[in-house]
Amino acid sequence: MNKNIVIVGAGITGLSAGLQLLRGGLAVTLIDRVDIGSEKQTSYGNAGLLAASSIIPLSSPGLVKNLPFYLFSKKSPLFLKYSYLPKLLPWLIPFLKNSQKHNFTNIIKNLHQLTYDTVEQHIALTKNTKASKFINKGKISMIFRDQSEILKSKSDFEIRKKYGFNFKNLSDYEFSSEYNFLSNNYNSAVEFYDHGWISSPQKYLEAIKKEFISLGGMFKKAEVTSISNNEVILKDNNIISADKILICSGVWSKKLLKNIKHKVNIEAERGFHIVLKKVSFLPPNPLMIIDKKIAITPMEDTLRFAGIVDFSGIDAPADKSRYDYIRSLIKNIMPSLSWKEEDLWMGQRPSTSDSLPVLGKSKSLENVYFAFGGQHVGLTIGPKLGKLVSDLILNKKTNFNLDPYLQSRFNN
Repeated sequence: MNKNIVIVGAGITGLSAGLQLLRGGLAVTLIDRVDIGSEKQTSYGNAGLLAASSIIPLSSPGLVKNLPFYLFSKKSPLFLKYSYLPKLLPWLIPFLKNSQKHNFTNIIKNLHQLTYDTVEQHIALTKNTKASKFINKGKISMIFRDQSEILKSKSDFEIRKKYGFNFKNLSDYEFSSEYNFLSNNYNSAVEFYDHGWISSPQKYLEAIKKEFISLGGMFKKAEVTSISNNEVILKDNNIISADKILICSGVWSKKLLKNIKHKVNIEAERGFHIVLKKVSFLPPNPLMIIDKKIAITPMEDTLRFAGIVDFSGIDAPADKSRYDYIRSLIKNIMPSLSWKEEDLWMGQRPSTSDSLPVLGKSKSLENVYFAFGGQHVGLTIGPKLGKLVSDLILNKKTNFNLDPYLQSRFNN
C-alpha cells in the first residue's frame, strides 16, 4: 500500500523529509500557509551557513555572568521587549539552567551529532537536482578584535578541537593580507575549513520544491489549525486524511502540539537580516563577527548581514531600530563598503529551552511525528532532521539515538 504522508510545514526540514519519503516510495503532501521560498518562511532569511562547528549553544556557562550586558547595553546584539518578559520567563529560566556545565556538555554532544556532516547531508539531499548548484564548499572565518578576544574563547576552541574540527588561528601577516577590507576594529581571525554555505536560500528551497513536485509530491498552500492521529484540519474546515503526520512548523508547532496535549518549551528567537545589493565588494567566503554576533555571507551578487536575537513574541511587528543596529555594524566592520539597494527581513527562529530540536515519534499518537526547533542551525541540520525522521517513518534502521531529542522530554 502506498501510504499517504502529510507534512505540516515546508521549510528546509519539511522539504527534506518530503523528498526523502518520496524517494522511499510513499505519497507525500506538504502543507504550508505560505509558498515555499517565500520571505515569510524562516528558512528564507537565515545566514545561509552550513555551520558544522556551531555546536556551542547560546546557553553557555558564561551567559548568566554576561546577562546584564546583553540586557542593558546599547551595544548588545540581544533585544528584549520588556513587556514580553513575563511570558518569556517559563522559557528563559530553564534556558539559563541549561548553561550549567553538565547540561552544557550534553547539549554540545547532541548538537554535534546533527551538525558535523551538514555539507555531506545537503549534497546527498540535492544530488542530481538543480538545487545542488547553490551549495558552496569552503571555509568560514571567525573574526575577532584581537588575540586576547580569541583567548577568551579558548575553551570553545578546545571543545571544537576535541570534536575533530579543522581550524587555524591566523598570524598577523596572514590576517592583514587576507582581511584588509575590514576596519581596524578587527585584527584577528580563526578560519574553519570543510564548511559550506548556500548562495541563495530562497532559490535553494524553490529548486528542492521543483524536485519534490517532479517526483509526484503535492504542495498545498493552506493553514493547519489542528491535527489528530490520522487527520489534518485546515482553517477552511477541510480535512485531509493521512496514514502518518509529520509536524515541521518551526515555532508554530507549539500551538499544534498543544491541541494534541503535547508540551514543548519553544520560543520565537527573532532574527533580522539586511541584504545589500549592487555592493562594491564581496568577501570570498562567509564571516562571523564574534563580538557583534553577526554573520556576513556572500550570496550571488549580494551581501547578507544576518543576526540579532530579539525576544518580542511571535506576533510583534519588526522594530525598525533592529535594522538601524545592523546598519551601524556594517559601517563598524566594513567602512569602505558601498551599495545601491537593500532588502530587509525579520523571521522567527524556533528555539527550545535546551537548544535541541524536537525529533522523533509521539509517545501517545501512533501516527504522529515531529521534526522542528533548529534554533540558530535550522538550515545546517534541516536535511539531517529530514533524513532521520523519514527513516523512522519508513521503518529504516538509523543507528542514531533519538532519546535526547524526543518531545516527551518536555512532559516532566
